[in-house]
Amino acid sequence: MTVHGTQGEPAWVNTNMDVLTAIRERRSIRRFTGDPVSDQQLNTILHAGLCAPTARNLRPFHFVLIQDGDLLHKLAQGKVHARMLSSAAAGIAICGDKTVEDRMEHLYADCYAATQNILLAIHGLGLGGVWLGVTRDSDWYKLIREALELPDHVEPTAVIALGHPAEKRPTPHTWEESKIHYDKWTK
Repeated sequence: MTVHGTQGEPAWVNTNMDVLTAIRERRSIRRFTGDPVSDQQLNTILHAGLCAPTARNLRPFHFVLIQDGDLLHKLAQGKVHARMLSSAAAGIAICGDKTVEDRMEHLYADCYAATQNILLAIHGLGLGGVWLGVTRDSDWYKLIREALELPDHVEPTAVIALGHPAEKRPTPHTWEESKIHYDKWTK
């Protein structure tokens, strides 16, 4: 790995993993070693999120980096499928600013593109992560809003638990010819 930075930006950690390998091999990791993730790695991950495409280049996304163990544990207790936050080195809440993008379908699409970039960066750095969905107006949604003290115009869209993986997941066969359609919908 090499570290590069430009004026005004934090250092970016480069790896030798190409993007297609990262896409094909990335898996959801739900068990972590507890070892810390470096600031350079975290900045690279966050920068990858900021590189995501957005509708009309409005860039409505914001990221809340969560490293406080008590806060991670509190969020983990709020949703059965978020338990891994308790053992994660960090969490990232991906949020959208409704004053920047008022079309919710675009706000969510932009935030999800950033979420995928973040997940690929995590994998490319040899770390593990998992995407935790946030259902609008659910109890967990309300807990996230309260715990992170989000203003009314900021919408939580996803949370990612990340850290050093304590598990290895095999790369499954994902090619499904029946899901590919050429020129028009065919059976």
